Amino acid sequence: MKILGVSASVREWGNTDLLVRHALAGAAAGGAETRFLRLTDLELKPCRGCMQCVFKDRDCVVPDRLGEFLEALRAADAVVLGSPTYVLGATGALKNLQDRLIRFGVKREFVGKPGLALVAAGVPGWVPFALSQVSLFFLFLGMPVVDQFVGFAQGPGEILFDEAALGRARAGGEALASGAREFRGEPGACPVCHLDLVATRPDGGAFCPLCDLPGRWSTAGGRAVMEPAPGAEPRWSEASMQEHFVGKILPSGPRFKARLGEIKQRVQAFREETGA
Repeated sequence: MKILGVSASVREWGNTDLLVRHALAGAAAGGAETRFLRLTDLELKPCRGCMQCVFKDRDCVVPDRLGEFLEALRAADAVVLGSPTYVLGATGALKNLQDRLIRFGVKREFVGKPGLALVAAGVPGWVPFALSQVSLFFLFLGMPVVDQFVGFAQGPGEILFDEAALGRARAGGEALASGAREFRGEPGACPVCHLDLVATRPDGGAFCPLCDLPGRWSTAGGRAVMEPAPGAEPRWSEASMQEHFVGKILPSGPRFKARLGEIKQRVQAFREETGA
């Protein structure tokens, strides 16, 4: 069993690095071979939106170190991913990586590899989107999430005083090493992503914007939860992902090429009109 730990933090040996490394320590105690990577060390460039990876079915053409990450991801049987919280969400380094991996939404190369989503945050209440952004990495790639949680610590290294967070990270790593694939964290309002982003629709129904899943409000264990509408498929299901990429994204390539001449003419006309 090979487990890859990835930190999306700029700060070396900060709280995120420490959470991820504790998860890897738990995995190693369970007999797994581990590897630790820091995204910011790879200095990945932003996605150019050229879509060559999708339409030509090849790895990204941008010349940087993304290939090193893909090599590590391909070699791993499971992944631990962590990010600090900046301005209510995960870091730009993580979003940049997710953009660069769009091809694998259709290729489905990593489906089934389990993951552990970790977030380090400073102040409770100021972390509403970070965990969903980290979990999105796994959901988009078809990788089941074994656990997801936030550890709170403000100063670099203060997470070492949060025994509960460190213990949970270790337990998550041990679970990955044992081959676990079932979710073991808090249930959340949505039964698919297990997060509490579910909103109320104008008709009083419920809707998870992350999973694109409609349903109705119910209660379980004294808390509000969403019951999916009969027959509703979350956007992360294999059927929905195939419909999105094969039915909507791939056909857009030939359509764009057929209109490219007209598009260039319209862009040029607009530039001349605005003096840009």
